[in-house]
Amino acid sequence: MKFVINPLFKFSMAREEQKTMLSRNRLCEQHQQTLSAVATHWKKYIIILTLLLTQQSNAQTTIRFQPNITPNVHYLGDVLLITHDKNNLAKLPLDSTPITGQQITKKQIMSWIKNKKGHFSYQWRGKKNAVVKQRIKTSGIDLLSKAQTELKNQLQAQDYSRIELISKTKLKGSAVPLSAFKAKISGQYPSAKRVCVRLNYNKRSIPIWFTVKAYKKVLVAKHKIKHHTALHADDFIIKERNIAGLKALPYSQLPSAMWLQKTINADQILTAKQLIATPAVTKGQKIQIKVVNRGISLTTEAIAQHDGYIGQTVRMKNVQTNKFFRAVVTSSNQAEISS
Repeated sequence: MKFVINPLFKFSMAREEQKTMLSRNRLCEQHQQTLSAVATHWKKYIIILTLLLTQQSNAQTTIRFQPNITPNVHYLGDVLLITHDKNNLAKLPLDSTPITGQQITKKQIMSWIKNKKGHFSYQWRGKKNAVVKQRIKTSGIDLLSKAQTELKNQLQAQDYSRIELISKTKLKGSAVPLSAFKAKISGQYPSAKRVCVRLNYNKRSIPIWFTVKAYKKVLVAKHKIKHHTALHADDFIIKERNIAGLKALPYSQLPSAMWLQKTINADQILTAKQLIATPAVTKGQKIQIKVVNRGISLTTEAIAQHDGYIGQTVRMKNVQTNKFFRAVVTSSNQAEISS
């Protein structure tokens, strides 16, 4: 039995083979292009790397002063910052160490190098002179911490409930050891709102300022209280308040035999400056008057026209006759007339 191949089938097979060949050719072309691109990239990279290495090998030595130069230097590299150091200049030992405050110039340092190494190509950058600074033994933070501790210890001994200290003083370090500083603080109670702590060493003094908040439980007025008013517990309440900056002592308990010499407002702290001893005789009060004349004494009543303390002479008004006279205050609600 013979099979007959359809011509159309042969034509279809031929077209498929042609498409496969074309696809293979395209893949080959793309692969070649990729290889070519990679090769081009590596060529550029090698060229750039070669140029960089060439430039580095031919780079000129650059020299500048170190940002901080202290007396504790031993090599040239401690004084100068040297890049592309082909002559190993940084490792040159110094003939001597500089002293604090000494000025080093570019001219001096380059003359010294040329005496040691001879002439060479270099480029100088930055400032042309530098000053040798002292070695820091105590940091600014340590100085601030010491001052804060000293002030806090002093305030804690003054019976505050809590203390807050803030300082905006910016301190530099010191070559003096921290233990050598002695603190000096002006003491007062209540504390001022701003306090200066001085850290002293020999004739030197470092002022450090603190903003102080010192809290204590004190008597505060519930409402406005007029002057010449006797104190009553119902008029006050105990509150924790910042008393730093007060010009007088605050009270935590009501004192006896005292009254207000000035009006105080609501929420105001009661202080010693606002009080005065209650007078023995007050204005408008009925007073017992003792009249002594030639060994004979009589007692009458009068109205005090103003306040008076023992030993003071106060103007009185007779209750019966409405006449005015003067009497000496002898005790509470009592006065005397002698003739």
